[in-house]
Amino acid sequence: MQPLQYTLAVTLPEDETLDSFYAGAQSAAVAYLKHYLGQSTAQNPLYLFGASGSGKSHLLYAACVQAQEQGLTSQLVALDECRQFSPRLLDNLEHLDLVCLDNIQAIAGELSWQTAVFDLYNRMLEQGKALIIVGNQAPAQLGLQLADLVSRLQACTSFQLRLLTDDDKQKLLQQKARLRGMELPDEVARYLLNHQDRDIRALVATLDKLDKATLVHQRKLTIPFVKEILN
Repeated sequence: MQPLQYTLAVTLPEDETLDSFYAGAQSAAVAYLKHYLGQSTAQNPLYLFGASGSGKSHLLYAACVQAQEQGLTSQLVALDECRQFSPRLLDNLEHLDLVCLDNIQAIAGELSWQTAVFDLYNRMLEQGKALIIVGNQAPAQLGLQLADLVSRLQACTSFQLRLLTDDDKQKLLQQKARLRGMELPDEVARYLLNHQDRDIRALVATLDKLDKATLVHQRKLTIPFVKEILN
């Protein structure tokens, strides 16, 4: 059975780019990420952390998309899906320009995986390659047993991503609507926030459904039309 690894060809969301990311309070992280990927020689590895819904996965996908656009090789490894396989999955990844490791908290209790990530970190650093690691908490709170790996993560350039406020979510939805060629009035955006699942991915999925409906029915987004479609 082949290990589960994301590949750009089939798994990276097409609309999750750095330009489509609503930065808000995360603007410093986004600006740094653009600068980081634009360097001819990689700088210090990057560690992003925050609660679910703070945009970590979007930024990780976006980093791979930007690397692809720059003609760089990259690989995104979801550690929560890959830990059932041999940690040798990480062998030779230092030959790529960019490696992204998602959900590092998933290998807490998996000492062999922690050692493999530690070794990959060192190889990427020696090769001057870009490494981005994502977790749900600060390094010391991840529950990792390998002290050397915790130390490496603490040495990364780090950004904590904050959850979006309701105002941020409204602006994000309106931004994504404009990218789809729709105008999402304030009152309709607020209606969606108050009457739909407030998770960002769920809200964007609802927006996609409304986008298709506006094309089929040739109607603008109004609260009565949204109620009709969603009910």
